[in-house]
Amino acid sequence: MDTAHYQHSQSSYAYETMASVDHAWLRMGTAVSPMVINAVMTFKTPVKHAQFQQRVMERFVSISRFQCRAGSGLVGDRWQPCVIDSEYHFPIHSDHLDSDAELQQVATQFINQPLDDQRPLWRMLLITGFQHGSALVLRIHHAYADGMALMKILLQLMDEGEMIRRFEQNQASASPPPVKNGWLQKLQPFLPGNGRWAETLSLVEELTTELLKMGLSPGEENVFKRPGLCGKKQLVWTPPLKLDEVKAIAKAQSAKVNDVLLSSATGAFRRYLKSIDQLTSWSELRTVVPVDLRSALRAPNLGNYFGLVFLSLPLSIEDPIERALVLKQRMQALKSSKQAWLVFQILQLSGYLPDIAEKELIRLFSSKASAVMTNVPGPAFPLHFIGSELDQILFWVPQSGSIGVGVSILTYNNRVQFGLMTDQQLIQTPQSIIECFNDEFEALLLETLMTLDWPT
Repeated sequence: MDTAHYQHSQSSYAYETMASVDHAWLRMGTAVSPMVINAVMTFKTPVKHAQFQQRVMERFVSISRFQCRAGSGLVGDRWQPCVIDSEYHFPIHSDHLDSDAELQQVATQFINQPLDDQRPLWRMLLITGFQHGSALVLRIHHAYADGMALMKILLQLMDEGEMIRRFEQNQASASPPPVKNGWLQKLQPFLPGNGRWAETLSLVEELTTELLKMGLSPGEENVFKRPGLCGKKQLVWTPPLKLDEVKAIAKAQSAKVNDVLLSSATGAFRRYLKSIDQLTSWSELRTVVPVDLRSALRAPNLGNYFGLVFLSLPLSIEDPIERALVLKQRMQALKSSKQAWLVFQILQLSGYLPDIAEKELIRLFSSKASAVMTNVPGPAFPLHFIGSELDQILFWVPQSGSIGVGVSILTYNNRVQFGLMTDQQLIQTPQSIIECFNDEFEALLLETLMTLDWPT
């Protein structure tokens, strides 16, 4: 399926008005902090460029949204059909790369190239020779969809379409059922005459309290949060860790896998601060964590349907098990709060505000956190792309405003990897933090083994 097919079909595609929350993400980007989702995939055997491009055209570009660029309409922005340029959207890197370090360098150079706003806002770089196979670096603007939605779309590029659909269904069924009297149900329309004004006022009070807690919380000032970001992003990641080892640690400590992973990430930042003599007995690192609201809102497949919560990482706690328990308590409190839903509503509202008002709102909220942290569960079975096994997949969401650090945790094929994106002005050598991830996990595994009751 060639590009000309899409040039012809676009004439019949109606202009689509951009949702307010997507419009907010479109305007949120700056030269220093572009709102672009980045991903890296590596494959065990070579992938041919012609087959790669055909698969993407059939399963990605065939989605009409990705044939469009952001354009201006009489009432707000809209999705405007546009020509897909093969040379621009499917560049090739033909030099052979032998190591992750070399791939990280090429990926870093690619993600620092701004997207052309006169074209659809995505690009896919195929590295034809990486170790014994190939690699792919993807860039997609956040305005098209959030990270969870884009991950599902990218997985649809794989050969195992039916298996992936079952995986997604299992993920949805594994989600906790909505609480009958929960806040999401309370937020259903309260129209005049329903006789529930007292309950409505109580809910408004709770939301106002949550907004004040976020707005009045102090701004972050630490090694990872300094003024003057340069905009040059750097990508690094850890080698894959065995998920079975993570599960064994979680089981031994009566914790969940997510608690162990968050504790390891927190410990890595703690180790780094200690190595540069910046750790204190009260050190905390406030992060922004996306919360998927798509199923709760019964949202469509594309667009941005997630909220944000502010999670403080207890860097002052040395014991990893104690850290995991504290993080578990904090995450449970955030999940039961209305913070994620409130931030989603604020983002929707900001899409209608004048540009200067939205930028001030983003400046205020981004001042409250030092990093963005995502945790994405992938399939536990191996995937294939045109017959080549997918070896690694890494994912980074953008950092808005004054935030210059992004942490990603992604599980796939019974392995887990930590990824890090940093602004060069903040961290000159992000690899030193990545090494702390490895050291922290090994220490956690050793401590768990030492505390087990072994048979005598």
